[in-house]
Amino acid sequence: MKAIGILKSHYFSIAGLCFLLFITSSLSSYLAFTLGDSSGSVVKGVLCFVFVTLFFGTQLVLIKRALLLAQGVEHTDFKDYIPSAKQFVNFLMGFILYSFLLGIVYLLSSTLSFPLLYLGADMETLSMEVNPFLTGLIMMFVLLRITFFPYFIVDKKHGLFRACRLSIALTKGNVINLLLLMLVVGTAYILQVSFEYLGYFIIAKIFSAVNTFVIIPSVSLVMAVAYHNMMKDYKGGDDPQLLKNII
Repeated sequence: MKAIGILKSHYFSIAGLCFLLFITSSLSSYLAFTLGDSSGSVVKGVLCFVFVTLFFGTQLVLIKRALLLAQGVEHTDFKDYIPSAKQFVNFLMGFILYSFLLGIVYLLSSTLSFPLLYLGADMETLSMEVNPFLTGLIMMFVLLRITFFPYFIVDKKHGLFRACRLSIALTKGNVINLLLLMLVVGTAYILQVSFEYLGYFIIAKIFSAVNTFVIIPSVSLVMAVAYHNMMKDYKGGDDPQLLKNII
């Protein structure tokens, strides 16, 4: 509710950044499809660098803006929103690390479920249903624990691994609360998909509009407010141990 209150007062700045992310992603996909094999590798490399910089840079600006609003700072210099090269690299490396963990977890789940073949399980069922489900379940838990790493990168200017350790320490004991928070935030999307599946397309469009114009812009504010409030109650150290806080 606090995040929605902030959004009401600063809707166009937050929604504008979300729209810029959407435009950047869509334009990148359109150019990738349009150019195809007609352009050289140098041109593609330059475009890839430009769009990656714009997309992840805008995300960091959005997080910084949301953090400042959650802290009660409504106006500051434009340069304060611009991420440093170190913050940008750490943020980008975080997504690469998550993708790497995703591959490792999928490989482990495939290995653990392999004996089910000898019990009569179907190979297609394992590869198309069981393994993706197990991987998604585990990675959702991982995502909940490291969800605040960008905020530590932006707010405290920490490196990636320290930011991940701090996020894991901050979320210790709060996983259920965060899961419920994400379910509440994702309710409009869940209802949209459900009504589309049931064939109620007009109602689905209504929830789609709510999701586009209210939920998506408010997500960054919701997470920023959660981070700000949880940091007030955080009693751990500034450089916590990883294994000590996982469970």
